[in-house]
Amino acid sequence: MAIAAFLQGVLGASSLAIGACVGVSWQPKQAFSAAIMAFGSGTLISAIAFEITPKVYRENGFLPLAIGFAIGGILFTSLSQYIDEHGGFLRKPASSRRYLLEHQAEETDVLKRIARVEVMQHLPESEKEALAALLNPTYAQPGDILCREGDPGDYFYMIVSGEAEVRKGRSVLTTLGEGEIFGEMSLLTGEPRSATVVARTPMKLYQLNQENFGRVLTRSPHLAWALSRTLARRLRISNESQVAAERHLERWRQQLMEQVELDRLLREDPTTIAGLVKRSAPIAILIGSLLDNIPEAIAIGMNAGNSQIGWSFLLAVFISNFPEALSSAAGMRQAGTSKHQILALWIGVVILSGFVAIAGYFLENSISDFFVAIAEAIAGGAILAMLASTMMPEAFELGGSSVSYSTIAGFLLGFAIASIGS
Repeated sequence: MAIAAFLQGVLGASSLAIGACVGVSWQPKQAFSAAIMAFGSGTLISAIAFEITPKVYRENGFLPLAIGFAIGGILFTSLSQYIDEHGGFLRKPASSRRYLLEHQAEETDVLKRIARVEVMQHLPESEKEALAALLNPTYAQPGDILCREGDPGDYFYMIVSGEAEVRKGRSVLTTLGEGEIFGEMSLLTGEPRSATVVARTPMKLYQLNQENFGRVLTRSPHLAWALSRTLARRLRISNESQVAAERHLERWRQQLMEQVELDRLLREDPTTIAGLVKRSAPIAILIGSLLDNIPEAIAIGMNAGNSQIGWSFLLAVFISNFPEALSSAAGMRQAGTSKHQILALWIGVVILSGFVAIAGYFLENSISDFFVAIAEAIAGGAILAMLASTMMPEAFELGGSSVSYSTIAGFLLGFAIASIGS
């Protein structure tokens, strides 16, 4: 029976490979993708409603059903979110868009926070956005040393809130506040820090490391000029003569402009999709894709050979998997992933689903009926979480209210299959 469980697990997931083959060679219209995705969602909802749920409730009551569905939903949602955050978001268009929106929201928040920083105020929006993506937030408490005199320069800082003292030996030279910067001098000259900066109040800052600082200067002449103006102002404040200030200003401007390629004003901004691909991780995509199918494979394995539920549920899974892989493969192809990688990914998921089904089979035969019921309910809850978080929202986004009819059709087909099976 373990072999039967493996074969049924592979059979149920095989439509993933079929959908992927179609998706890499054909870009379906949005309305078609939405309709077939909604249809698959309807069949799975029907399978859960008429097969998994009644079986668990009839044999063990409501308690294991409630416990299992709650655990399944929490586990799937938490693991899916973790995988997306670690590079697996590209496996589905919905998770890719969600990641992108969150990432853009984070960058927008950074841009708002650094809007009052003096060197940022006259930069073009494209250069601000490029810089915001490289900044790291950091916090300081009163007395914290942000940089120490004589140390090599490693970071450039922008003050978002709070105040800091600039000290030379035991003397306090000046106080820096919101919107000001420090740390750029040693990064520009390669010399050690010329002063110590100590937090005077609680502070929030953004820091840019030496490598990214040089990269930004190379692509942002506006930032170079802004820094030169800041340096000139500081020289005047430090009571150096006007002639000396202008002499230093001209020298620093020359050093800065030598680093700047004036003919490259961020013309090579990465596209949105390219940015997504760069942040994705193939292993995380594989694990995430498998995670989406683990609950179904476990349910198949736990009911292998059970004519009451096995084959009808298997058919519902087969139907629902095709649109998922079709949409995902088309999205990954559009994002620049090669056909071979996409097909290898989904074929690998199909094979691994077979082994997960074997695990479900042995689980069903090694624990009590009560815990078997909980395990089946966990699978049901995880499938519902997947539908609610991915397939149904994406279907509606692509097709609008018209997907209601496809969902109803899928649900009725699932019910008919379950009725035949019973």
